This record gives sequence, structure tokens and C-alpha cells, in this order.
Amino acid sequence: MVKSQTVNDTWSVRFSNAMIHRYSPTINALTSKGWEYSNTIITHGMEKVYNNVTDSVKYLNYIKSYVDAYVNASGVISATVNSLDRTHPGISCLFLYEKTGLAKYQTAATTLRNIYVGASATYPKTATGNIFWHKNNGSYNDIILIDGIYMLHPFLAKYGKMFSDNAAIDTAVNQTLFIYNQLYDNTKKLIKHAWNPTKTQAWANATTGNSSEVWSRGMGWYCMALVDILKSVPASHPKRGQLLTALTNLATGIQNYQDPATGLWYQVVDRGTGLAGNYLETSGSAMFVYTIKTAVDSGWISNSFLPVAQNGWNYLKNTANLKIDVYSDGYPRINDFAPAMSVQTSAANYVQVSLQPVDCPGTAHPHGYGAILMAASVMEFPFSLVTLPVRFTSFSARKSGTDVFLSWENNDDTEVRTYEVQRSLNGTDFTDIAAIASDRSGKYNVTDYTASGNKLYYRIKAVSLNERTTLSPVVFISTSQMSSFQALPNPVLNQQLSISATGLPKGEYVVKMFNPAGIIQVSKKIVVGNENQFAGTMELPDLPKGVYILMMESPGIRKSQTVLVQ
Repeated sequence: MVKSQTVNDTWSVRFSNAMIHRYSPTINALTSKGWEYSNTIITHGMEKVYNNVTDSVKYLNYIKSYVDAYVNASGVISATVNSLDRTHPGISCLFLYEKTGLAKYQTAATTLRNIYVGASATYPKTATGNIFWHKNNGSYNDIILIDGIYMLHPFLAKYGKMFSDNAAIDTAVNQTLFIYNQLYDNTKKLIKHAWNPTKTQAWANATTGNSSEVWSRGMGWYCMALVDILKSVPASHPKRGQLLTALTNLATGIQNYQDPATGLWYQVVDRGTGLAGNYLETSGSAMFVYTIKTAVDSGWISNSFLPVAQNGWNYLKNTANLKIDVYSDGYPRINDFAPAMSVQTSAANYVQVSLQPVDCPGTAHPHGYGAILMAASVMEFPFSLVTLPVRFTSFSARKSGTDVFLSWENNDDTEVRTYEVQRSLNGTDFTDIAAIASDRSGKYNVTDYTASGNKLYYRIKAVSLNERTTLSPVVFISTSQMSSFQALPNPVLNQQLSISATGLPKGEYVVKMFNPAGIIQVSKKIVVGNENQFAGTMELPDLPKGVYILMMESPGIRKSQTVLVQ
């Protein structure tokens, strides 16, 4: 009998678990690079897993532990940011702000944004094109690597989308397109590794300033950046069409230079076996897989490209090919990827003895891990063996003496095995306090008899018959008598808000959401009971993005909060 695959069997989960097992307390135990992309290419890949395996709070906590080692409670970053490489951790700050709502992560992200965009921006640029240097450390003046597009510009684009910052989006789009136009080879439909407008580098062409070769991972970084930027650029943006054209062209080049026998790509992409020492390189190949699959799934390129991604992934994931295998600790290892390198003066130098492929574990290079997590995240999810039809239609919490009474409803729980009740003191670190077997009624309640603390957060984890999980929104309750009204998450995610009120007189209230024109978009009646508190959820319609006003009122009482819808 063939065993059905489960979520835990996916490479996404197995590699993420390997990171946590091997590198403690944070991923920096592998790299020792500190606040830098070498660490956050791993945490960013782990984000993709967390977003698809909703019970895996350990991944959120692992990411949070890394970022919190450098970002204090006020959002101050205790690291020098003097390169695009040291800006990439901003993408994990945005992720944590989305998931926790903690202002410190927005503050840290804004600090990084302001280095490059706005009146206070001081980061150096080229005289031609106003393109950011890859590093501002005295040794990279006027050197632009396509790697740098990935390190900065998806962050700027996502920041712009989250906080309605058009300047951040425009900076990402304009610089990404400028580099494409500078380094794109229309004959091969590939993109070269680097540009030096002052032509002072040994590798720079005397006329163009361009480097001569197409490096697998360098092009992989750029292509992943392109699709990630497109996720954040609005359809109305005047240059979105140019980004899509660039993507289609590069996807064609990726397809044309795919090795037909394996589905992978060579270290120097267009040289194949004609270059002595050239090898099929794992990290760039995985990045191309991520790019093509993301672009097809998003409808940006033709479905005819899908076999390109599938063939590449099929070879990578087959342990018989030894690109992935099992290490001595029982967790997976990634093999045959290029070590860290900068621009080389010739194709032969990209495959010189000192730059031959490495494995991890075996070296401290993280690049293969990051790439395979990205590819796995799009090739393995959505995990559709059984779709869990969970939709929490309500979830509320109220004080009852010294206890907290919780109740929730799910409009279809036929595939649910159990509901696990979880509690947190900070809204991030949750522990199980109770479990209830599904009786298929769709209506449940439980009392927390061990509640203690001034602020308590609760959520419900629904576990399906095949171990797939879905989390409810988080509800917040306070023992404080101070009057307050709060809505989370903010910005809104998944058309659902958790709303809480404390210290208010007992009675019936109405919660309304107004658009910028003052028109009511949704309203809900709630009841504040004897404990002068309410905690519950509010379903929202599909609203245009923008700033809305959420108001809770009854005769003589009014509380309001601004809410951002993305």
C-alpha cells in the first residue's frame, strides 16, 4: 500500500524543520552574518511555509527570534545598514507586522525605507540612471549587481502596497526596469550579472560597463524579484506592462536554456557543456522554478511555461539525483549549489576550482536552502489532498468571574477532527489549553478556568482528519477597567477583523465601518456584558484598499479607530 503524502512530508516543511533543528537560537548560528540577506533568505522562505501550514507557529517564532535579536521594543535596528544586502531583513519585518500587528516592526521597516526613499534618503546612486550602489562600504562604488534588485526592491514594493506609499513602489519599479534595460540580452533573452557605469572594474565592458556572463543564481535573484514586485504593483501602474514584458522575455530565455535531460540550468546559463567545469547548479535552478510557477499561477505568462517549472522541480526533489538527500542528522541536505561569489571577469572564472559547487550542511553557505524553500513553497502548495472547509463564522470571548468563556461557530466542520483552544499573553506565543472533538454541530464553547494576566489572547486551531489545520482570528480580552476599543489585524487580512472592547458600560453597541466618503460599509450589533468587555470577530465585504474608520457607539458613548484595508 502506497502511503499518501501529508503536509509534514513536503520538502517545504522538512527543510524548515531542519533549520530549526540545526541552527539555534536563530538562523544566524549557520551564517554568522548578523542583520543580512544570508539569514533572511531563509526566514523569507520559511514565511511561505508558515502561510501554508497554519499550525506551524514555531516558524513564526523562529523568524521573530531572529528579527528581535536586532530590533528592540521601539523598532530601533541595532545594525549598520550600508548595503542592499543588509536591507533584505526588512521583508521579514513586514511579515511580522502583518502577523502580529506590533508597531515596532513597522517602525523598523520605515527606517529601512527612509534610507532609500524620501527627503532624508542618503544612500548613494549612480550618476547615470540614479541606481543604488550594491554596497556603500568604500569598495563597491558604482557597482550594480542584479542580486541587489532582490535584496531591496521587493521590500520597497511590498512596503508601498502595505502603507499606500507610491514613492516606494515607483522606486522599486523604476530601478528594476532600468537594470533590465541595461543588462538584458535580447538575442538570448537572458540578463547579465552586473553593471559598472564608470567602467573602472576589470569585468566591465569598455563601451557599456556591463559584465559579460549570465550567472545562474544572479539571474535567479532578479527573476524572483520581478515576480515578487509584481505582486505589489497595482494594475493601474503606468509601468506594470513593462514589468510583464520583461518577465515574459526572461521566462522565454529560461525555457530556451533549460537542460533537456534534467530540467535544470547550468552555473553559467548559456554556456552549457561547452564550458569546461560548468555544472548544473541547484540554487539558480530552484529560483527559476519559483519564478515560472509563480508567473503561471498569477496569469502573467502562458500556461505553456508550466512544464518548465515542473520538470525542474521533479529533478530537484528526486533524492536519487542527489540534489537533495538526507544528512546524518536525519534531516534533508541541499547539494550542488554555487558558493557566495561576486562578479567574475570571464565564464571560466565562474567555474574555477575555488567556486565549484558546495553542499549544506557541509558549508556555511545558506543560498541553496533559501532557493529550495522558495521553489517548494509554490510547487507543493496549496496542499490539496483534502481541502479543509473551515470558515470560522464567529469567535468571541467574555469574562465570567475569574474565568473566560469562549464560543465559536464554523459553518462546515464535517472534515474537522478536533478543535484546539490556544491562549497567549502577548498575541504571538500560543499554548494549548483545551481540545474538543468535533461533533459536526458547528457550534462549540469552552471555559478557561486558569485564566490569569491583564491581557489575554485566544485563538482556535481546527485540525482536519488528515492533519491539515486552520487557525481562527485572534480575540483579545483584558481584565483592566480602562476603557478601550481595538481592532486587529491592522492592516486587515482575509476580510476579517477581531474586535475587542474593555471598560465599557454594560449594554448594546453598534460597530460600523465607514469609507473615506463617510458611507457605512458594514455594521454589527454587539453586547457588552456584566464584565464590561467584549471580544469577537467581524466579517467584512470585499472592500477597495484604503483607510477606513471603525466606530463603536451607543447613546452617549463613541469609540473609533482607523483601519487600513490593503
